[in-house]
Amino acid sequence: MSKLAEKIRKVTRIQSQPLGFGSARTAAEPTLVLAGRCDDSASAAELVRKGADAVIVGSAKSPAASGAAAGIKDAIAGAWVPGKAAGEAKAYTDAGFDFIVFDPDRTSATAVLDDNAGYVMAVPAGLGDAETRALESFQLDAIDIGAIQGPLTVRGQMDLRRLFSMTRKPLMAGVPGDIDVAELEALRDANVVVVVAEGAAAVERLRKTIDSLPPRRRRKDGEDRPTPLVPHTTGVDAEEEEEET
Repeated sequence: MSKLAEKIRKVTRIQSQPLGFGSARTAAEPTLVLAGRCDDSASAAELVRKGADAVIVGSAKSPAASGAAAGIKDAIAGAWVPGKAAGEAKAYTDAGFDFIVFDPDRTSATAVLDDNAGYVMAVPAGLGDAETRALESFQLDAIDIGAIQGPLTVRGQMDLRRLFSMTRKPLMAGVPGDIDVAELEALRDANVVVVVAEGAAAVERLRKTIDSLPPRRRRKDGEDRPTPLVPHTTGVDAEEEEEET
């Protein structure tokens, strides 16, 4: 399991409240993963200082160099990859990256065969229902839905819930640094688990907003983990999950 996957699992847990009078209340754990995106490793350190849990180097148009992870300390390192060469995911993880972000329309299937890498797929526009459902069978830490444009509407929330219900994958989305608590909570309720900010100033502001979010509410159906990490593919996995809950 990648460090990103572990972090996602941690922030999606329902936190129990302390019992009894005089119980010391510890600071609430963050309920979203904050990722900062930068063009190169030189900018990564500043994003970490401002509170980023993860740093994503590169973009779809300008992938990261495999050696860029060396400059990322005290945060989970992720990279946009070209996706052209066989074994590319392994090359990036061997160089120190925890997870890779890739475009499925451009990435070779042989580039993403490493079982030790974490994977985030940038979901293409216009996927049909059958293609969307097929994503459930892929080993993905999250699905990148791109930047959220404007205030989230009920229809937008419906679309996000629909994507999650068909794929059972946590969602990653780009958000502005000045997004308010209510808007961020609405995204969280629609199964957005990782939010991506551009630049150190946006990361710093978003860190404060995330830390001020109220705890996740326990769902009425009793599900303690509102956002499953990956689908269970065997009966053994399902039995182990039942024992844990």
